[in-house]
Amino acid sequence: MLKSLQGSLSALFFAFVLLVLTSVGATFWGVKTQQNDALIINLAGRQRMLVQLIVRLAVGEQSNGGDAGEMLTDAENTFDQTLSALENGGVTTYLPDSFVTIPETKNPEILEALSEVRQSWEDFRKAIDVIQSMTQTDTGYSQAVQDLEALSTILARQADKVVRLYETDSTAKLNGLRTIQIIFLICALLLLVIGAWVTRQSVLKPLAELGVAAAQLGGNDLETPVQVHGPEEMRKLSQSFDGMRVGLKSAQWELIDLNNTLEKRVFQRTRELEALNVVSQEITSRLDIQQVLSSVTEKTSELLNGDVSFLCLLDANQPLLKLQTFSGHADAAVDDTTIIKKHDLTDAILNSSRAVVCGIDTCREGCSILSDKYRSSHMAAPLRSNDQIIGALCVGSTSIQRFGDESTDLLTKLANTAAIALENARLYEQAERIATLEERRRIAADMHDGLGQTFSYLGLMTDQVVELLSNGKNQAALERLKLTRETIEKATGNVRKAINRLMDENPINSELCGQLQDVAKEFSAQNSTIIEWRCEAESPCNCPHM
Repeated sequence: MLKSLQGSLSALFFAFVLLVLTSVGATFWGVKTQQNDALIINLAGRQRMLVQLIVRLAVGEQSNGGDAGEMLTDAENTFDQTLSALENGGVTTYLPDSFVTIPETKNPEILEALSEVRQSWEDFRKAIDVIQSMTQTDTGYSQAVQDLEALSTILARQADKVVRLYETDSTAKLNGLRTIQIIFLICALLLLVIGAWVTRQSVLKPLAELGVAAAQLGGNDLETPVQVHGPEEMRKLSQSFDGMRVGLKSAQWELIDLNNTLEKRVFQRTRELEALNVVSQEITSRLDIQQVLSSVTEKTSELLNGDVSFLCLLDANQPLLKLQTFSGHADAAVDDTTIIKKHDLTDAILNSSRAVVCGIDTCREGCSILSDKYRSSHMAAPLRSNDQIIGALCVGSTSIQRFGDESTDLLTKLANTAAIALENARLYEQAERIATLEERRRIAADMHDGLGQTFSYLGLMTDQVVELLSNGKNQAALERLKLTRETIEKATGNVRKAINRLMDENPINSELCGQLQDVAKEFSAQNSTIIEWRCEAESPCNCPHM
């Protein structure tokens, strides 16, 4: 307990309080004792006066009558009662209607003096009885009075002795009280000295040492350990300072290490970002979905230095993950299974905003298609498109702890890029399908409006030629055949134009003035007429191709 500052200060405080309480108690006891001694000395001094009073009353009783006798009796009773109380302790009369209690004395000298007073008192009372039995005219009365006065002198001297003994005893008690007070004062001063010493050794000196240690830490001296000797609290504070020193030293070494490797890390990160940019451009430049998927897995293995990578997509109709593409060794897959249950990629991956590092002990956080050999270190990242999970991108390695935080960031970026590329490829395929359908509808409309009507017209002309030949009108039939031939050539030209238009990779001019000029030229060529075209439009007017 005293090894701690709190224990030491508590002990000093308790000792000081105990000393003060003891000193106060001793003072009260001394005051009470002095009061009792003063009362006893007063009573002992009164005994001398009672002796003198008894002598006067005994001598003057013959002339004063009955009142002197009563006063003499009261004085004798008071003297005897007080003497008994002084000898054995007890109650005695102090004032006419006041009584006091006197404690029994243990002082042998006082007891011996009181015993002498008792013996003289008995002789004194006998002398009083002799005087009371005589008259002033009796022979020997004067001698009896002289004897009584002689006994009174002895009794008074003995009473004075008792008073002096009581005074001596009281003075001894007062000196003892003074000695006790001096001892208490010395003890108080000693406690103050001890308190000052404890404060210096347990507080001031350790704080000074801690101040020096703090100055050393402020001066970047992290090598000197902080060791302060003192109470338990100061040692704990010293340990805290030393722990702070160790932490600062560790942080300093980390900063130095980061500073030394900063250029290397920046160069490595720049290479990764450049590679990621190249991969992103290469992936996003491809519009075929299968090519995009293959490129994603190949570049994932290449950038992350993995042994195997694969990409799975969620089935739109049932909660299954379908393996879309695979890059790596043939033994990386458990079997030829291409369907993976959704729970094989847990919520920790599918609901994560970034890639998750998996281990062999957490195999349920990886694809079940991946063999144990490549589960020693592998990661998986969700593919998100418009806040929707569309699949997962995974990479594995046979080496333990191959992937770190930087790898997870890179895989997350690759997954996001792959998701965007997949979405672009899907949108491109959807646009191609829509364009194909539109082109089919346009061709069908053209065939309906052009070839269909032309074939109907040719059929009608053929029927007319047959009818004219049947009627012998050969010249008219030849004219109809000539028109039929011109119609067939015109239809053939339209078909060639349509085929050329379909095979032309360049977009058709959609400007209205240009299209009208082409129509005018075509009409002029077909009808051997000259048409002058003039366009006065201030701004180009575009129209969709029909």
